[in-house]
Amino acid sequence: MSLESTANILSVDAGASNVRSVIFNSNGDTIGEYGVNEGGNIAVDPEASTKVIMSTISSLLDKCKLGYDDISHFSLGIAGISNDAAREMLFKRLDERNISSKTHLSSDVNPIFEMNCADNSAILVSVGTGCICLGRNLEDKIEKVGGLGLDNDSGSGYWMGKELILNLTFNKSEDYDEKCYNELLQMSLEFYDATELNQAIDEIMSSSDRYRRIASICKPLFELAKSGNELALSIVQQGSQHIADKIILLCDKISYTNDDMMIIGNGSIMKDSFFRKALSDALSFDFKNVGWLFPTIGSAYYPGLISCKILGLNININDILNKKTKD
Repeated sequence: MSLESTANILSVDAGASNVRSVIFNSNGDTIGEYGVNEGGNIAVDPEASTKVIMSTISSLLDKCKLGYDDISHFSLGIAGISNDAAREMLFKRLDERNISSKTHLSSDVNPIFEMNCADNSAILVSVGTGCICLGRNLEDKIEKVGGLGLDNDSGSGYWMGKELILNLTFNKSEDYDEKCYNELLQMSLEFYDATELNQAIDEIMSSSDRYRRIASICKPLFELAKSGNELALSIVQQGSQHIADKIILLCDKISYTNDDMMIIGNGSIMKDSFFRKALSDALSFDFKNVGWLFPTIGSAYYPGLISCKILGLNININDILNKKTKD
């Protein structure tokens, strides 16, 4: 594939709760960005998620006053991309826009890992609505733990939100004092703008966006855990222990033998310092120290940067950062 001397790259990060997009060129200039708070995991709802992804691309092009022909390459990092039927549907939509031949598809997290970790000195732990851990083994092969689907990944934002709802529905105040239960119930009703718990649950579960909505309650859940609510704290600790177990399993798979653990964090849950502290505590028996690194540019850039490597375009993270700093 031959590209113009200055190539425009449209890059998309479509996760379970948000779809983010950016156009940048081969000089490192950021032309425009656009995002929506809607799920883009094509394995969950292929038709709706594909529609959101294509709409996001169109809206970004409109915002930048560009057409499809002005883009040299499209690079889409998509949650659920391993689902064959969903991927086929997405390709049909790309074909309708005559851009499938210049589009590269990947998962939403692999590009972040590949651009930030060239060896097995660190692992990537991505916890948002879903969760997955990635690392390199001694043969430089990428291994993963988690990423089994939103209904199967324990410790994720969706899992913790679901645990909260289950505790409120079935546990009542059997294991915790009534004050803790009532605090969580009141917080949940206010968060979902409901007067009764069953009303909120019925409305959420009938929504096509239920995974994002259930996971989104983690933010106020963490606040209650910080204030000492024992039920909230228990859910956070259980979630962090599940993620710690995945990390330890991954370390076994990649033969990670360092006493110190370096984690590249990604996802809304990993950005929360309270959850990271809980995760560090859960790992303290296996590692002397846990260090954290976070991507220095937005997640939407990474699929495009991977495509640039494949296409032989000499552009990296620092090129993007330097241009954004000057702007």
